[in-house]
Amino acid sequence: MTRFQDSFTQDLQAEIPHIWRFARSIAATREAADDLVQTALERALRNKDQYVRGTKLRSWLFAIVRNAQLDEYRKSERRGDHVPIEEWYHEAQFAPAQEKYVELGDVAKSIEGLRPEERDVLELCVFSGLSHDQIATQMGVAVGTVKSRLSRARQALAA
Repeated sequence: MTRFQDSFTQDLQAEIPHIWRFARSIAATREAADDLVQTALERALRNKDQYVRGTKLRSWLFAIVRNAQLDEYRKSERRGDHVPIEEWYHEAQFAPAQEKYVELGDVAKSIEGLRPEERDVLELCVFSGLSHDQIATQMGVAVGTVKSRLSRARQALAA
C-alpha cells in the first residue's frame, strides 16, 4: 500500500460517522441509510484515484452519498411500487378454464337434444333477446304456444 492509499483509508474511516449522519438525514429508514453508506464507501474506495488531494474529502463523500441516493430513487421509480406477494397472490389465481368448457359443452348437447320447435323458441328468447310477442309473430304461432314451448325447453334443460 502506498502512503496516499494508507492515509486515504484512514481519512475515509474518520469520515464514516459524518456520512452516516448525512445518509440518515436523506434516507427514509435506518436500513436505507446503512445501504447508502455502504454504497458510498464502496464507490469511494473503488474510485479513490479520482479524489483530488487537497480538496475536502467530506464534501466528496457527501456527493457520493447524494448520488447513490438519487440512483436508488431512480431505480425504485423504474421498478414501481413493491407489493408483497401475499397481497396479490390469491387475486391472481384463476379457476381452471376446462370446467367452463365442459359445462358449455354439456349445455350445447342439452340444447341440441331438444325438439326443434322448443330449441327455436329458446334460441330466439335467450340468444336473440326477442320478446314472447316477437317470437310468436316470427314463428306464426300464438303467444301461449311460445310460452309453453319455452317452459318445456327450460324443464328439459334443468333435468
